[in-house]
Amino acid sequence: MSNTMWHVALEPGTTKMQDVILANIAVNDFEMIGVLLSTNHLKGKVFETERGSYLLMYGGEYEKPYPSVMIWRVEISEEESTIADMRQEDGWILKHVWREWLMPEGIDAEYVSPKNFIVMGRK
Repeated sequence: MSNTMWHVALEPGTTKMQDVILANIAVNDFEMIGVLLSTNHLKGKVFETERGSYLLMYGGEYEKPYPSVMIWRVEISEEESTIADMRQEDGWILKHVWREWLMPEGIDAEYVSPKNFIVMGRK
C-alpha cells in the first residue's frame, strides 16, 4: 500500500523552499525513497505534535541541515502506528521542517513558502 508523502528541499544557494514534491509511494519502498533523498543510508524520526504525528525521513550520511526531507503523516494508537496520506491541512509543518531540518543553526532568515506543490507520477 502506498501513501502520499511530501518531499521538501531548499532552492540551491538560498533559504527559500523549493516546490514541494507530492508522491504516492510505499513507506517501505526504500529504493525509491533512497533515490529521492540521494542516500544509501536512510534514517527516520517521528515528530509528534498536538496537530498530528509525522515521520521525517532523511539521508543518514548527512548532518543538519539536510539537503532534503520526506514528510509522512503517521496515525499512532496504542495498538499500532499507520502511515496516512499527507493533507492540505498539514501544510503548517513545512515551516517547522524548513527551520529545524533544512536551515543551518543560527541563520536569521525569513521563511518563504514554496510556490507550488508538484505531483510526481509513475508510469
